[in-house]
Amino acid sequence: MKTAKRIALQQLFIAVLGAAVWAWIGGIQSGLAAAAGGGIAATLTFYAALKTFGKHSDDPNLVVANFYRAQMRKFALSVVLFAVAVKIFGSNFAPLITTFAVALSVYWWALTWDS
Repeated sequence: MKTAKRIALQQLFIAVLGAAVWAWIGGIQSGLAAAAGGGIAATLTFYAALKTFGKHSDDPNLVVANFYRAQMRKFALSVVLFAVAVKIFGSNFAPLITTFAVALSVYWWALTWDS
């Protein structure tokens, strides 16, 4: 859970940084869309970690079941969050999706971290 929390916090940092850059480039609406994109990434990370690692179990079947259940719910949540974000920020989709994509790059960097 510690690593997932670190990933989510760094994704939030990217969301704030992306919002500042996009607000400077395209105005306040672009900045808000970028913040939403990064916020979606962080929310999905934290949600999946909470549902996967929130309950301790010694049964490997239950651990795997919790993991798959969390990933399916994460997918459903991402559909809902993006549907809402596109409805609100449809004309500013580029800041939304690019900041989301950059926030997902934290997963790559996490592979280089010492535990």
